[in-house]
Amino acid sequence: MNLIVSFLGVQIPALIVIFLFAGLIQVLLNKILADLRVYEFVWHPGLFRTALFVCIFTSFSLLIYK
Repeated sequence: MNLIVSFLGVQIPALIVIFLFAGLIQVLLNKILADLRVYEFVWHPGLFRTALFVCIFTSFSLLIYK
């Protein structure tokens, strides 16, 4: 199944929209986790942030593309 989104007359794949939405959620979640000082207890914060983004992106993608 190939979902296409039309934005201002330009057709783009739905995964790009999901990627941008997941990135926005990741930025907000990153600020919350930094304020709660969660990253002090994480071995590798960059790896943790990347894994968290992959989990968010995959979960939204699976909701759309079952």
